[in-house]
Amino acid sequence: MYLNHFNLREKPFNISPDFRFLWLSEKHKEGLATLKYGIMEEKGFLLLTGEVGTGKTLLIKSFTKISDIETLIATIPDPDLDNMDFFKLLAEEFKMDKPFASKGEFLVQFKKFLLESYGSDKKVLVIIDEAQRLNSELLEQIRLLSNIEMDHRKLINIFLVGQNEFKPMLMEEKNKAMRQRIAVSYQLEPLTADETAEYIDHRLKLAGAVDEIFKPEAVREVFSLSRGYPRLINIICDYALMDGYSAGLKKIDVDVIKKCGKELQISIGIDKTLKEKADQHQRVRPLEDAAGRERPQTSIRFGFAFIIVLLLGFVGYQVYGSFSEKSRSWDHEKFTSEKENWLLSKHRETFKAEIEKVEKAAKDRAAGLSAAPDKEQAQKIETAPLNTEEKNGQESDNTNNPQNDPAGEQASVLAADQKSIIYFKHNSNELLQNAYQTLDNIVKFSSGRPELTITVEGYTDSYGDPVYNKQLSKYRAEIVKYYLIAQGISPSKIKALGKGNENPLKSNETFEGRKQNRRVEIILNSK
Repeated sequence: MYLNHFNLREKPFNISPDFRFLWLSEKHKEGLATLKYGIMEEKGFLLLTGEVGTGKTLLIKSFTKISDIETLIATIPDPDLDNMDFFKLLAEEFKMDKPFASKGEFLVQFKKFLLESYGSDKKVLVIIDEAQRLNSELLEQIRLLSNIEMDHRKLINIFLVGQNEFKPMLMEEKNKAMRQRIAVSYQLEPLTADETAEYIDHRLKLAGAVDEIFKPEAVREVFSLSRGYPRLINIICDYALMDGYSAGLKKIDVDVIKKCGKELQISIGIDKTLKEKADQHQRVRPLEDAAGRERPQTSIRFGFAFIIVLLLGFVGYQVYGSFSEKSRSWDHEKFTSEKENWLLSKHRETFKAEIEKVEKAAKDRAAGLSAAPDKEQAQKIETAPLNTEEKNGQESDNTNNPQNDPAGEQASVLAADQKSIIYFKHNSNELLQNAYQTLDNIVKFSSGRPELTITVEGYTDSYGDPVYNKQLSKYRAEIVKYYLIAQGISPSKIKALGKGNENPLKSNETFEGRKQNRRVEIILNSK
């Protein structure tokens, strides 16, 4: 209805997952990398969780379309099934084409299928969406499927995708065996404000938009209302386009978004689950005696609460120790040499191209730099502020706000013995655009100061194998070193080190923390 009005070819904000509109945030890329790692390393069970509308289903559909791993995939969209129905659906998805009347017959045929796939050098993956709908009995049957092995090699990978309520289910004692099998786990978080803006712009352009349709303040309001959940973003934006069309507007402003929020009854910052629990609590009537008076319940409630606290404390301690250890086992397991080489090959293949790229960038930018700044220029360089926490395009809305600096520090004066930091995208050694200004400032400051040496230390987050992370961090440091050399700094003055996941700036338990740990630190040494 509104397509012609806004010069669009098709609706940009359909709720159903559409691979054509695929846009992967850093979180989604990290999730895909996690899944790919788990399959290549034959980890067995993988877990992806997230709130409703964070894009879990689109993520797994994306993997099936863009993965370069030769994989036979069966997808179970709704696992609320009895055991035999699950086995039949699995056989149908893998096109086994052989009837069976019992669980035993299925297992015989399924083992043959897995061995044939292994002989053809094909991975086998079962994706179970909406895993929170699994019952414990079927969950145990699925666990037992992973027991089909050959020479201690997993013949099947099982990818569980579910809402956050699936986690408490795994914590139950009866599901302890399954919980301990999960080797790789990833929590998908909502989009940031910047990512929300990129997401909206991406979908509009794919739908045919040429001119700006959503004003910047309207996009910010969309983020406030949706809290970064892609499904809510789609609902709000689609409704806003309809409302804008009805009002004859060519651009969607913040008032339209606010109106949509009221009409859609979206409450900012209110967790639906908590609200439902509050409503349920209000519906519970107090106990009454025969005369209709409320019974005294203080002692009963106190005793009951005390028991609950003790139980929760004990269960929480046991669960945290077992589940957190398993869910983060990816961080601690060692690669074999063969597997390590496979994962690092991508960086080895691109490293030469990255060196050529930074050398060309250095040559292009050198035209605007003075090889030997005069006294007045040198003084300006010494006193010019250097943002020691460059955003590299990841948090551009905070770039000019010192209070939002990733390290929590304001920009400081470039000087000897100062540490400067640049950031990298997940699993990448590519220098991003915003890093060049920091490096250029270092080049200017170092010119004419023969006493200075430069230490370049590369770091990663804690996700991935330590051996792999160590090498990736070395590549990052080397890329910076090559740029500085290309700008005229003597190689003998630069030391490049790979530190892996050592010395994190922030907690690796959060997405934002991991972003800030993927970095290179450059230190100017005066002695």
